[in-house]
Amino acid sequence: MTNPDTPIPVPALLERMAEIPALSGRYDDARALAQPQLSDLPILTKDDFRSALPDVLRRARRRTHGAIVLGSGGTTSTPKLSFISSGQLVEAIAAEWSPLGHQDVLVNYDTPGRLCSSHNFFNAVAHQAGAVTIPLGAVDEAQLSEWLDFVDLLEPTALNATQSQIANLLEFYERTGRKPPTFTKLLWTGEPFGDRALEITRRVLPDAELHGVYGSTETWVIGHNGPGCDMDTFHLMPYQHIELEDGAILVTNLHPECINPVVRYRIGDVGEFTRCACGREDPALRVLGRDDPQMKFLSVLVTPQEIAEAARVHEAVRDVQIALFDHGSPAERMELRVKAAGGADPAEVEREVRRTVLTRVYRLGYEVETEAPNAFSVRVVERFTVNERSNKTPLLVKDSPSA
Repeated sequence: MTNPDTPIPVPALLERMAEIPALSGRYDDARALAQPQLSDLPILTKDDFRSALPDVLRRARRRTHGAIVLGSGGTTSTPKLSFISSGQLVEAIAAEWSPLGHQDVLVNYDTPGRLCSSHNFFNAVAHQAGAVTIPLGAVDEAQLSEWLDFVDLLEPTALNATQSQIANLLEFYERTGRKPPTFTKLLWTGEPFGDRALEITRRVLPDAELHGVYGSTETWVIGHNGPGCDMDTFHLMPYQHIELEDGAILVTNLHPECINPVVRYRIGDVGEFTRCACGREDPALRVLGRDDPQMKFLSVLVTPQEIAEAARVHEAVRDVQIALFDHGSPAERMELRVKAAGGADPAEVEREVRRTVLTRVYRLGYEVETEAPNAFSVRVVERFTVNERSNKTPLLVKDSPSA
């Protein structure tokens, strides 16, 4: 959904897709219509996106504006690549979402390099606002004290990072007794802002404003939120058109500098249109979670979310991560990793969380208790496995090393 008064330029979208031979034939039926509508166009998936990569590269090289290559996942041998104009659409974004001012000093704590998008994006956001940027990147805990000494000298006012990084950094301040800078603004993207991050933020930086953006490297920024907004709810950018197909979010990027084939693109999330708590009357998008998140474990279909929710029943549980080993084989096993509140007895937390999860997620409990009692375990840990490229903390990791 865009502004209802904004026409959807379907002929222009058909011209865009004609530049991508790998997908162009799928639009022949729509081209044959006298007045094709957006709903007449096919829904594109991540597999479609990947198959079009050579064509998108050629399209990018024909454009007069520059482009940046970004990675949205995969490995170096089978990357999921994306192209965004060098300007990163920041001018259009800043017209709707501009949390920084020219007097701000921003610590950019997102990981640079390895085709990661967020570090470059927040540098551009700060530049557009006229702010000072400290492009620090994520720092290993062993070196964190020294780098934070350096950061303190520059009197920072704002921080950008994933919610996992924000939580980890603020926990470091609290654990070591360091006084954090006067961060008045926290900018975030990349993953849902969870209860753990919100709790530590409100405890350590009670007056800090939270400003988030939602999107992907393929679609770019879809929506934004700020103080007073629900953390899972986003106001849409005017250049993005959103449809819901049985709850699945479909994105059509209308910006003239869009390079990727983002036309009714299924981003992989589910959502609903709603009114935001901030009071704005325009419809906002609430992101409800991943599209079809079920997985099969011990021949049972379960979702990582329902396992995590069962674990979080316990007051001592601060956060959860699920690790799968030998998934799909007869020897598959699951380790539920838990961060516990200070002072909690790890053995008791592990025992009680295991019992609760296997009781509440009864299908899983039946299979574990009757067929594979050693296939499910709970372990209290100090840190989770983190994506080294993006510094996101996924709920589910596979064949993960011990944390």
